[in-house]
Amino acid sequence: MRSLPKKHARWTPEEDAELRRRCEAGEYLVDIARLMGRTQEGLRTRCNLLGIACRSAPRQSKGSLAAE
Repeated sequence: MRSLPKKHARWTPEEDAELRRRCEAGEYLVDIARLMGRTQEGLRTRCNLLGIACRSAPRQSKGSLAAE
């Protein structure tokens, strides 16, 4: 069974450190959210609060959709 996102759960210093480490390593927000059990929006908000730059998932070009 898949765990639900930790909505409104307090962030621990360990989670802040993990978020910072993963963002600095260039991981995508969607992947970090899945691994940490948090929502993308929650992570984005936390990154903004801590002043961390993090990558959103790459956008697919329209041409790549036509090839499928």
